[in-house]
Amino acid sequence: MRGERMNNEISIQDDFVFGSVMSNKRLCQRLIQLILPRLKIERIEFPTVQKTVQESQFSRGVRFDVYTKDQDGVVYEIDMQVRHTRGLPQRVRYYQGRIDSEMLKHGQQYASLRQSYVIFICPFDPFGQGRHRYDFINYCKQNKSLELGDGRTAIFLNTKGTKNDVSNDLRNFLDYVDNKDVDNDEYVKELRDYIRNLSKNTEWRNDYMDNKTHMMFHDEDVREEGKKAGIALGKKEGIVAGKLEAVRGTIELLHQMGLPEDQLKSKVQRQFDLSNAQMQELFG
Repeated sequence: MRGERMNNEISIQDDFVFGSVMSNKRLCQRLIQLILPRLKIERIEFPTVQKTVQESQFSRGVRFDVYTKDQDGVVYEIDMQVRHTRGLPQRVRYYQGRIDSEMLKHGQQYASLRQSYVIFICPFDPFGQGRHRYDFINYCKQNKSLELGDGRTAIFLNTKGTKNDVSNDLRNFLDYVDNKDVDNDEYVKELRDYIRNLSKNTEWRNDYMDNKTHMMFHDEDVREEGKKAGIALGKKEGIVAGKLEAVRGTIELLHQMGLPEDQLKSKVQRQFDLSNAQMQELFG
C-alpha cells in the first residue's frame, strides 16, 4: 500500500544516510538481491561506504557510495544520485573503469576480471521513458542479440517510473526512496526503523553534520548551482545564494533529527563562515 508522502522522516535519499544504512551487511545484501533477483547471492563482504579510488596524483579519483563483492568476487557499486546533472552515463563509464583497475592486480590477465554492476538510484527519470529501471550492457550494433560479454552492467533505477516493469517489492523500495509512505513491506519497515535508530544517536548526528558541511564545499553539483546563480545575481552574490540554498536542506534535516538549536547554529556558522545577517536569513 502506498500513500502520498512521508512526514517528519529522514530521507534515505541523502547519500550519507544511504551509506550508513547500506553499511549494514544484511540490509545491503537484501537490496542487491531485490535489484538482481536472478542472481544467487549467498554472502557479500562488509560493504565499504564512501570508498575512494585514486590511481595517481595526476588522475581524478572517484568516491563510491557503497562498494561490495559477493562470494564469487562480483562487484556491486551502488550510488544515490539525487541531482539530475549532465554526464550520468559518462560517470558510469568512469566508475566502471575505476572498478576494473581496482580488481585487476599487476600481472593478472584481463580474463580474470569479474562481473561488475554499477547501480544508480535516481529520484528522477534519467531517460524520460517512464521505466522504473534501465539496464545497459554492451552488444553488437549489427546484431543486438550478440553481447560483448565483458561482464559490465549499468543499472539506473527511477523512483518516478510509471510502467509496470518491476516487482512489487522493488517498487515499494523505490516509492520509499521517493519519500512516499509505504505500508506492509517488511524490508521498507526495516530500513525505516534502522534510520530512526540512527537519528537518535548523537555521535551519528554529529558525523552527519560534519560530512554534510564538508561535502557542500567539495560537491561539483553544488558548485555548479552556485555558478548558475552567479550568472543571474553576479559572481559573489551567486556563490552566497548557492551556499545558503544548500545549507537550508541540511538545517531542515538536522531539525528533524532533534539537534539542539544552539549547537546547530554554532556548527552552521562556523563551517560555512556565514555572517550574522546570513544566519538571520537562515534561521529567522
